[in-house]
Amino acid sequence: MEYSSLDTKTLCLAVLSMGDASGYEIKKRVEEVFSRFMDVAPSGIYAALKLLEREGFVSARVVVQDGRPNKTVYTLLERGRTVLAASLQASEGRHKIRSELVTLLMFADLLPPAKLRDVLAHRIAELEQIKAETEAATGVCRPGHRFLVRMGMELADAELAFLRRNVPGFLDELGRSQNRQDRKTSDDLVGSDL
Repeated sequence: MEYSSLDTKTLCLAVLSMGDASGYEIKKRVEEVFSRFMDVAPSGIYAALKLLEREGFVSARVVVQDGRPNKTVYTLLERGRTVLAASLQASEGRHKIRSELVTLLMFADLLPPAKLRDVLAHRIAELEQIKAETEAATGVCRPGHRFLVRMGMELADAELAFLRRNVPGFLDELGRSQNRQDRKTSDDLVGSDL
């Protein structure tokens, strides 16, 4: 296994380091937690688990369920824990932001203020939801988890405070800017040969 990035296989190992889980449980955890801050392809989880089992990093056991299909539960093996640690160690720990919101704000002057008001209101609601979920996660046991919970709360609080202080002025500025542009366009049309 290559140790160059935090890929789907590494994320599966990371989730399993928290305890045994089925493929579905791993997929849900990746979608709910990791997809917030990493590019993750949840569709590749089952293939990654098969590969990890074949490589001897995880074991799999079938659990019979009454009235439901059997499920496969995976366990992280010592070799897998070693590979996970090596993958984490090899990571540069880059902090990348990939955000449609950032792109929309960068080109805000091309959008109607009502669109931006809706987008920013959605972001505020999203941050409030993240805060609620983060507060619910205060019982996590690993030191890194506790640190991230506190960090997440600080970041969400700071972004919320910034948005609440600055969105009204930002939208006013955009409205004035677009009104000047509309007047300029009208003046250009009046002076043209139309």
